[in-house]
Amino acid sequence: MVRIDNEGLYWSFMKKTTYENRLFLPPYSTPSFRQSPTHGLFQNPTGYSSQRSYPLTPNLPLPSQQSFESLEDSFRRMTLIDHNSSRLQSMRVESAVRGQIGLGFHNEGFGSYDFLGASMVRPPPQRQPSFPGFDVYRQRSQSFNELPYTNRRWPMNTHWGTNNSIWSSNGSQPENPKSNLFPPMYNNRGQEWFTCSSLKELKGRISAVAKDQKGCRFLQKKFDDKIIKREDIDMVISEVKDQLHELMVHQFANYLIQKLFEVINQQQTTELLLVLVTRKQRFMEVCTDPLGTRAVQKLMLRMKSQEQISILLSVLKPIAVTLTNNIHGHHIIDQCISTFSNEDTKHIADEIANNCMDIATDKSGCCVLNQCLSHVQTEARDRMLAEIISNAFILSEHCYGNYVVQFVVGMRLRHVTSNLIMQLRGTYVSLSMNKYGSNVVEKCMKCSSEHASMIIKEIMFDIDFLKVLQDAYGNYVIQSALRVSKGDLYDKLVRFILRHYSVLHSHLFGKMVLDRVKCSKTNRV
Repeated sequence: MVRIDNEGLYWSFMKKTTYENRLFLPPYSTPSFRQSPTHGLFQNPTGYSSQRSYPLTPNLPLPSQQSFESLEDSFRRMTLIDHNSSRLQSMRVESAVRGQIGLGFHNEGFGSYDFLGASMVRPPPQRQPSFPGFDVYRQRSQSFNELPYTNRRWPMNTHWGTNNSIWSSNGSQPENPKSNLFPPMYNNRGQEWFTCSSLKELKGRISAVAKDQKGCRFLQKKFDDKIIKREDIDMVISEVKDQLHELMVHQFANYLIQKLFEVINQQQTTELLLVLVTRKQRFMEVCTDPLGTRAVQKLMLRMKSQEQISILLSVLKPIAVTLTNNIHGHHIIDQCISTFSNEDTKHIADEIANNCMDIATDKSGCCVLNQCLSHVQTEARDRMLAEIISNAFILSEHCYGNYVVQFVVGMRLRHVTSNLIMQLRGTYVSLSMNKYGSNVVEKCMKCSSEHASMIIKEIMFDIDFLKVLQDAYGNYVIQSALRVSKGDLYDKLVRFILRHYSVLHSHLFGKMVLDRVKCSKTNRV
């Protein structure tokens, strides 16, 4: 294939099918050596026979100076000549005007070029065997190690640590060549920390070292050795307490703070607690942070005195509901209830009881409310139970509230369970066909055998019994009813189910009920 432009130019590096390219060079296997300028376009000016020259096509007129200028202008319009472009430096273009004009380039690229006629002498360019007109190896990228040090990106006088400078001061290659493959940010900038024999050598830099991943591990190891001195602990406390809130939520430093809380005494615990809770807004931010909440819980485990507990709970009381409904903060309220006494947490429990419905319908709050129902033995729990029972139907159909109702039923407090089941009377059919309510109905039948028959009869004699059998959730309620029912109640339930056999045997969920009936009969026999 030959590309023919309006100027009549031929591109010699493209295969041609119909036209003969006048400047296609002969193979290297059959070179033609010429010594006379009249026999070829390219000839060795030094006279050595090792250089090759190639014959021109005879019987064609020589180009004029106007041809040279028009050809150069054409190439400029085609953006083939770009003195500032390194992208085209390795490209060699050979073309002809009526088969006579050759365009050669020096090895330096487009910086200098000549148009050669038949009477001009020019040494041939060096060619590669794979492609005569293109030096494929000339622009090959160098590896990072082959580049001279003066051409690299980072400055020569950059130092990172005592023995870890990426470059020496005089620009020579460092002793360890492997470190030169990476920028300084990946080098061991904190190596001087690992050479410290004691924490005193890092005095004034503890907070900065704790914010570095390797530095924080080094400091944690000092605490793990169990040989840390009391004066070292005092020094660490004095340096971190002014930045305690920031370090407790830092991705690395929070681990050091947790280690510190494990080794401090009661006096230091009180000191750090006061620093933590003095700034209430910052304390709130720490409690709701996924890392900060862990550090606070670690500090709570060190609290033994009544003074410390009172200080913490007095700060937690105004924000108890906010923390309870927070995905991270609820762990702190949960630990307060499970760790401290009922007398200490009385005010926290009162706040939860006053906002029982808001907490019961929250993803995190429902967990804290269940914890309160388990541990709190004060008047606040009775208020919580009364609120849950009076709103049992609403909570049963709620995606989070239904867990609270199930938990109350699972407590197996006779009077509480009886009141709750009677509160839901008349709603079991609708609850059975609800995604969340169906779980409550099953829980009621399993945990209260004395009320199970009442629930089953209400569903079985309802006009929508067939709908319950065919419902995606109701069929599970009927299966649970078959498991818990006994005697005449079981036989009656089976007869009511088989009345709808013609409809159920071809229904997706009805077949599941029929299979349970067959399994129940087999097990009873």
